[in-house]
Amino acid sequence: MSFNAPKSMAEQIARHLANQIISGQRIANERIQELKIVEELEVSRGSVREALLLMEKRHLVEIMPRRGAMVAEITAESVENLFDVFGILVTRLAVLVAQRWQGNDLNEVIQHLVLLQSMAEQEDREEFIAQVFTLLNMAYPLAKNEYLHEVLVNMEPAVHRCYALAQRYKPNDGQAALTFFAALMTGVTKREIGLLPEAVKHYFDHQLNLVLAAIKAG
Repeated sequence: MSFNAPKSMAEQIARHLANQIISGQRIANERIQELKIVEELEVSRGSVREALLLMEKRHLVEIMPRRGAMVAEITAESVENLFDVFGILVTRLAVLVAQRWQGNDLNEVIQHLVLLQSMAEQEDREEFIAQVFTLLNMAYPLAKNEYLHEVLVNMEPAVHRCYALAQRYKPNDGQAALTFFAALMTGVTKREIGLLPEAVKHYFDHQLNLVLAAIKAG
């Protein structure tokens, strides 16, 4: 495999390695050997090191003194902490979008919510999860809070990894998603902000329980 003329070499390497971790190809506590990555992707060692620093910031790897980079472990405590903070931030994102959208701002968001509802009970769970994160990225410009945007983007890969683990444990879990997206649609489009915290909490608690069950099952 070779990457040519990327916008950001380190970012491309980080995404490549992140996909391997999210999909389970690289497991917790596995050492990531820089030289092997350099040879596999035909990139510089400096770019690989920069990519690993990005991944550490995104909670997918831990860089240990004299041991190098290792795939971060998923523990019950770490997942509970992750979902706690991510749920609070997503709630704030939804509230800001509901408060700040104007005119036709929501047209693409609504279309995407409809798409997600149509996909919720389909078999292609990887694509469904990817489209959920696409929805988040569509919401950021409408919320108009660059600090919230930055923090959520850095948390997305770790949450994506947990979602993927949950889906491998329980492949079709569409009903909870349907309920969540329906509440999200109403809360944001009708500015019924009071609906949003409970809808987000209920969905994230459900997902958290699936991830914890997957961890327990091994």
